[in-house]
Amino acid sequence: MKEKLNNNGKAVLEVVRTTDCHPTAQEIYEAVRDVRPRIGLATVYRILRQLVEQGYIKEIGPREDGSRYDGNISRHDHAVCTLCGALLDVPVEVAIPAEVLQAAARATGMVLNSHEVRLYGLCSSCQERNS
Repeated sequence: MKEKLNNNGKAVLEVVRTTDCHPTAQEIYEAVRDVRPRIGLATVYRILRQLVEQGYIKEIGPREDGSRYDGNISRHDHAVCTLCGALLDVPVEVAIPAEVLQAAARATGMVLNSHEVRLYGLCSSCQERNS
């Protein structure tokens, strides 16, 4: 059950939902401080954990630069730039047959709850810089 959010919680949720760059906790903290200047980094981490637990946002990670957060909680896939680390939503459905997903889960001894496809390569900005 989703709990009612206080002003700090609303500010953190707004930052995550209005960006498509999948921000880190540090990036969220810096953005939230524009509207809630007295908020602390530990508070942002606590709020992010609560928002994930309550199903308002998704946590994507962990990565070497920390977890990233996604305001789009519907099932979707991501692409990761192997040069700059950009994390992008894949705007088309990547369809994998259910029997393939179940076989992959069984092979690892898991019971499948959900899945996500990750594509790895160079984003358009990195392609331009390297051409």
